[in-house]
Amino acid sequence: QRQLKNDIVMGGKVVPRGTTCMISSFLVHRNQKVFPNANVFDVDNFLPERIAQRHPYSYIPFSAGPRNCIGQKFALLEEKTVIISILRAFTMKCNLKLAENRCGAEVVLRPEKGFPIIFERRQIHP
Repeated sequence: QRQLKNDIVMGGKVVPRGTTCMISSFLVHRNQKVFPNANVFDVDNFLPERIAQRHPYSYIPFSAGPRNCIGQKFALLEEKTVIISILRAFTMKCNLKLAENRCGAEVVLRPEKGFPIIFERRQIHP
């Protein structure tokens, strides 16, 4: 949460200086002007040429600016390491359709019905 340093006009209305505001990363990441078909995951949105075409704050999973998450680099490295380890040993599937499961409005987004994943051990041939 932050406080506005100056009055701003938003949607034709003045929001006064000192107002506490919060940016919803959920809504920022679903901006149709930045991410066409934003409610469908498209790995191509993260290609270097697409990233170069958009504002640096259009994707902010760890917030942005001088007060962003100090653990961002560590979290991304840890995430990649864990995902690689899992995918080397298992295939994954989920029988719950995305349209059947909404995200709860919390600080960290969480699916309301959970995310039941079925893991099947890969057959590794020597």
